Amino acid sequence: MPFGASDRRMRSRYKVQVPFLLKSSGQEVRGTTRNISLLGISAVSDSSVSQVQPVQCLLDLPDSQRPLVAHGTVIRCEPLSPKLPEGSHEIGIFFKEFEGTGETDLTRFLTQVLQEEQGAIQAGYRALKQRVAARKKKKRLEALEKRKRKLKRLRRRKARLARQQKKKLARKRASARSKRPKKR
Repeated sequence: MPFGASDRRMRSRYKVQVPFLLKSSGQEVRGTTRNISLLGISAVSDSSVSQVQPVQCLLDLPDSQRPLVAHGTVIRCEPLSPKLPEGSHEIGIFFKEFEGTGETDLTRFLTQVLQEEQGAIQAGYRALKQRVAARKKKKRLEALEKRKRKLKRLRRRKARLARQQKKKLARKRASARSKRPKKR
């Protein structure tokens, strides 16, 4: 099994864009993360880096006074599609260790991201439930209106038939009276 393959997807990834700086052998590469986990990052940069190269990764997390520092290895550096700006590369970094409270800070940050995502999902679910309930209510009201119109048509038809029946009966009576011999 390749290096780290068993660990690779054991941690959740979070789609977060955070500026980063890679330092290695006097070379500095800047870019933005595409997703982050406790095991590493997938990022985009205008520069390429050599694979299987140890690097120091500095992440500028929001609400942090100093950058988070992690040491790791470049496991992937590939040119991105031609749709993106010339020279864009996707870089994969596998973290080996963190400096100071880096792992705790990253865990706290990712937990916050997760809570925000869950909050957004719950808000979306509530909004969806409200739309579904509104749609059901609208359909019920439309069905009720349709029944009312049908009932109104039936009442008008019944009244029309009753009037016709009454006229027919009146004509019959009038006809019967005219056919009767007159009493003298």
